[in-house]
Amino acid sequence: MQMPFNEEFGHTDIYKIIRSICCILVAFSFVINLFPLYSALKVKTNANCNQCVSISLFFSASIYTFLAICAVLMFGGTINEMGADVLKNVNQEGSQVYEGFVLRFLFIIVLACHIPFIFFSGKESLLIIIDEIDRRSISTTLEKRI
Repeated sequence: MQMPFNEEFGHTDIYKIIRSICCILVAFSFVINLFPLYSALKVKTNANCNQCVSISLFFSASIYTFLAICAVLMFGGTINEMGADVLKNVNQEGSQVYEGFVLRFLFIIVLACHIPFIFFSGKESLLIIIDEIDRRSISTTLEKRI
């Protein structure tokens, strides 16, 4: 017997949904950047692409690990008390209030710099779909090559 939707997912709140959407967007941003990266390679082989992706994942993991270690060294045991959120722990150590605002503002700048890349690829995809419906230029080119 199947449970009704509200009983099956009744424990889910909006914050869990938002966190899952963030994970999906990170995966989407990786996928939309993979093909432009491949086309920008000097020697376009799968081995070169795998090497580039591996190096970038290593650097990303290193930066996140470094950030976590710095956060633990800076804030110590208060990270665990406040739910392991670095942004909530910024002003717990001292009396200055501006640090939290500066850090949040920097995160906003980082997010704002990522948005145009997602919009650009979405716009390009929409234009390709419209072109394919109207002129079938990609299909015709592929049929000529085959």
